[in-house]
Amino acid sequence: MVKRSFRTLLLLIGPCLILSACAAGSTLYVPGDLTRPAGDVAPSGRAPQVVVADFSFTAVGEGVIGRDYDRARTIVWGGEPGKAMADLVAAVLAERGVPTVRQRAGAKTVETAPVRISGVLRRFEVNARRTGNFTVGTEATVSLTITGEGPGISGSLERTVTSTASLSDFFPTPDDVHQALMTTANTVAEEAARTLIEAKVVSPSP
Repeated sequence: MVKRSFRTLLLLIGPCLILSACAAGSTLYVPGDLTRPAGDVAPSGRAPQVVVADFSFTAVGEGVIGRDYDRARTIVWGGEPGKAMADLVAAVLAERGVPTVRQRAGAKTVETAPVRISGVLRRFEVNARRTGNFTVGTEATVSLTITGEGPGISGSLERTVTSTASLSDFFPTPDDVHQALMTTANTVAEEAARTLIEAKVVSPSP
């Protein structure tokens, strides 16, 4: 009886869900900023060792970071990907005990430190596609090439870090898209910081 009722319910609401998912919309706006999980920053007590400059990023359109192919609409985020990813990398380095400052584009004051970290954000996107009768898959991808320059480095160090996160639901919500994007961005920032530390470009507090 329960199984029959559930099957009947699916027959009733299924077409509604499909019609809702296929309804065309113009834009899906992603809310919020990219932030780090709450945690303590390791005290360093040292002068800044690293300056992290804004990462360069070329958007396909103003604020456009992807597309919801199921509902034929663009996905837009109001943040600045290059600055946001530089903020995350700087935050992770600080958490690891590396004295870090940020150098923002257009800032009147030029920050100085022995090591300079710059980068190119090659991919910063999230797309949604239908994967089944009742599910839509949302996939976020972030790819960052970081460059480290300083007195302890012969020439410069260049590494590329890429991560992908995905989720499935009846249809993507703005919060779902934000969560997938934030998870991916934080994973890339953590891996970038780990790469810099393991290559001895920067040194955490002992």
